[in-house]
Amino acid sequence: DNAMSSSLLNPITTTSQNHQQTDTTTILHEPPPSCRTRLRVQGICCSSEVPVVRSILRPLPGVRKVGINIATKVVFIDHDPSIISADLMAGALNEEKFGADVLTDGGLELLVRKKDGEGSVSVESGGGSSLSKKEDEGKVSSFRASGEDILDLPRSRFVESTFFVPGIMTHANDNHRRKSSSSCPIGKLLRQNFFKDHFRAFHLHAPSRTLKVEHDPELLSAEKIMDVLTRGSKEEDWGSIELAHDGAVEGLQLPVLTNDNQVDGEDMLLDAEGKCFGGLKINVIVSGIFWILSLLSFVGGSWSHLRYAGIGSVLSGMPPVIAKAWMTIRRMQFDANCMMIIAAFGALALGEFDEAASVSFFFAVSEWLEARATVKARRALGEIISLRPEYANVVDPESGGIVIVPAANIPVGSVVSVRTGDKVPADGVVVEGTSSVDESSLTGEARPVEKRAGDDVSGGSINVGLCQLVVKTTATVGDSTLSRLIQLVEEAQANTSETEKLVDAFARKYTPVVLTMSLFICTVPWFFGAETGRYWMLNGLIIMVVACPCALTISTPVTYSAGLAAAAQRGIIIKGGSKLEALGNVETVLFDKTGTITTGRFALSHLDLIGNLKSRKELLELLAIIEAPSSHPLSACLVSAAREEGVVVPPGVALREHTILKGEGVSAYVDDEKVYVGNDRLFNRLDMYNISLQQIELAEKWSKEGATVGYIGIEGSGIIGMFCVKDKIRDEAYSTVQALLHSGIEVVMLTGDGEGAAQAVGKEIGLAQANVQSQLLPEDKLHYISSLKGSSDNRHASLLGKKKLTLMVGDGVNDAPALSVADVGVAMGEGASLAMEMSDVTLMDSNLSKLLFSINMGVKVIKTVKENIAFSMLVNLIAIVLTFMGKMTLLWAIVSDVGVMLLVTLNGMKLLSNRTIDSIEGKRTKEPSSKRNNGQKYRRTLTVD
Repeated sequence: DNAMSSSLLNPITTTSQNHQQTDTTTILHEPPPSCRTRLRVQGICCSSEVPVVRSILRPLPGVRKVGINIATKVVFIDHDPSIISADLMAGALNEEKFGADVLTDGGLELLVRKKDGEGSVSVESGGGSSLSKKEDEGKVSSFRASGEDILDLPRSRFVESTFFVPGIMTHANDNHRRKSSSSCPIGKLLRQNFFKDHFRAFHLHAPSRTLKVEHDPELLSAEKIMDVLTRGSKEEDWGSIELAHDGAVEGLQLPVLTNDNQVDGEDMLLDAEGKCFGGLKINVIVSGIFWILSLLSFVGGSWSHLRYAGIGSVLSGMPPVIAKAWMTIRRMQFDANCMMIIAAFGALALGEFDEAASVSFFFAVSEWLEARATVKARRALGEIISLRPEYANVVDPESGGIVIVPAANIPVGSVVSVRTGDKVPADGVVVEGTSSVDESSLTGEARPVEKRAGDDVSGGSINVGLCQLVVKTTATVGDSTLSRLIQLVEEAQANTSETEKLVDAFARKYTPVVLTMSLFICTVPWFFGAETGRYWMLNGLIIMVVACPCALTISTPVTYSAGLAAAAQRGIIIKGGSKLEALGNVETVLFDKTGTITTGRFALSHLDLIGNLKSRKELLELLAIIEAPSSHPLSACLVSAAREEGVVVPPGVALREHTILKGEGVSAYVDDEKVYVGNDRLFNRLDMYNISLQQIELAEKWSKEGATVGYIGIEGSGIIGMFCVKDKIRDEAYSTVQALLHSGIEVVMLTGDGEGAAQAVGKEIGLAQANVQSQLLPEDKLHYISSLKGSSDNRHASLLGKKKLTLMVGDGVNDAPALSVADVGVAMGEGASLAMEMSDVTLMDSNLSKLLFSINMGVKVIKTVKENIAFSMLVNLIAIVLTFMGKMTLLWAIVSDVGVMLLVTLNGMKLLSNRTIDSIEGKRTKEPSSKRNNGQKYRRTLTVD
């Protein structure tokens, strides 16, 4: 903690051992461009398609990374747009009948990330074509990176009007999260009264109490919308609705978007050509009608001829399944589609037309049922993706008016207006105005934060105050913290856990075994007579249906996807199912002190002179000079203290050989004097610890009070001053530590501070003395973590047996080595890109209580997956036993197969329900257990003072 690291130098003339300045000019070649394209792939049913999709996309030139989210059927591809385009990648999948559509074209988004002043640019596609102004004026001009060009982008026929709806908060949940557009009463009201051609979209935001509607003013005026809202809603429920901004009157015309006709949210999988009745395909409905008719044959008499309707059910329901099965067989694979075709046509061959119809209809409808069951997961992930701003209100520098442009187009340095209810389009700095901003999109905390001129704001945050903010952007949308967060969420959804891999491996080996056994039962008994062969062939078909592994291969990734989405909605970024699983197997939690247990915001408490060599002002000057290049919070505190006392660094001071002394402090030459700033360990090593007994006692007193003690010395003169700084303990630190202890998890605090300061903080958060490890160098922390981890076999958590995993929590910057060595590294992010990059888990708002949520969610996910596996295997076992007892039919076999798939999927989806979230956040804990000290170097006990 006391290592005062160096990264950036102030205007003082310097040279550094870490950053040597030279006159040599090095020419660096720019790396090839890279972007991320998202495809919606309807043909992804379960994990069996994942290797196939990868095998199609990975060999394509320019493709660098492929990630697949089974639950949402979305594939993201990192690629070089100058080599291959989004359309070509979608086409490669469509050649194999996967039904791929482009959701976001990364090549087009990359165009605005060019440097300002480059003018219009083009990106060549893999087909040799390029997007240029001459070829496609309307499409390409909307992606020019010039600050002047974005004001002349093509306009759509839609405008954006804003309505103030006071009662929105009443209809939001306890966490003030936004309602889905499909379930909100206002959303239903708009859809019932207006055609899609009249309004393009609407956006509700509860904290700002605003409703934004994108509408065609020639077909639908703002006054008409206002009239419908007031007549269709009760004032006692929604308050007095007001028209805040009339888009037609104010000229707020929206730009043309490339995805104007894109269907978002859960509808993207349910609304398509050839579908009706809530997303059911027409052929499935026809198959269902024929199936019902075939069942009427059981009435007998003249109704018995209706049994042949089962043939119609198979002929109408099976063609899409046959197409999928054929593509699977072409790839030398065998899946559930193949098994169901054998079962359906085998039943037809036996004359069991109603049984064949049952298999055909229920399997055909299972895809729709699965889509309905997983709608909440897609909705949750869709809400995270939709946090990225669509529009930016750019201030015209000449007229001062507002021009609405796609947010992806604005270059760095753009001045944008952010009114009440508007999203901040990209990271920037407030240049005018004071208002409250909702940063829950980044942190999960709905508490508004006041922003005024000079404050930083993050893209995706929303102005919930009553005043307009004027913001100057410091990053493009693609480079903003929010975009990186969305990218990490997508990658996390695509990263499979050990359990998922185990289930997939089981399914790959299990399916051919079941198929072989079923074929044996269907064929061999025929040698013992036609009646025997008929009886056992039907049983073999039943076993083939019952033993389909779809329930496991679908529900397992859905469960992990739901857990990751629930965490992301609360500002917790967990990098994949493996890390979520590991959180549920944590035995020991290690906390760094500075910036983790404490806020990392130091304040100088005391500064005492030793000797008469320097005055207080000169001492502060030296501290400011030597600490200015450092990024450590303690260094920033000393520089700030000097500034507050009016100390200004004299011009012309030379700082040379600025060096980080790990775990001790820093050293540098200031003009011709070698100056050291650091802890007592540094000066003892240098044999410069020449202070009096009274000063030593004073330092001990400061340390016992929880302060960090430091010294400043000059080579040849010894220590010339001593100081102490204090850091505030986080409000939630005590409750978090105690909750972990009562959950049976061991908690240890690691710090480089002295024994007194470390024990003082440990006592305040309720840790025993033995659980506070002080005066640790960075390598000591690594050794300590390694000693807890034991063998490398514990690096991966799984459902098979209890693992003893170690979790390390740090600030994400100064603790990078320790976080990387731990089984699970958790960074206190506060939106920092570096923290998100290098950690396994990032707490976006640095709230320690969310660590509890993460661990409890991991435990809940593991429990849910175990429940699903046990239930699936139990039902299959019962069905197989009933089959051999002659008590099972194909109808009940397919019902049990589809039913189990739905039940286990819904069981996984419950992780997103408010009831489950509430139980996780308020989870009861058990009494802390004590652990025996096995004579290790570092004692580990859970005795709480």
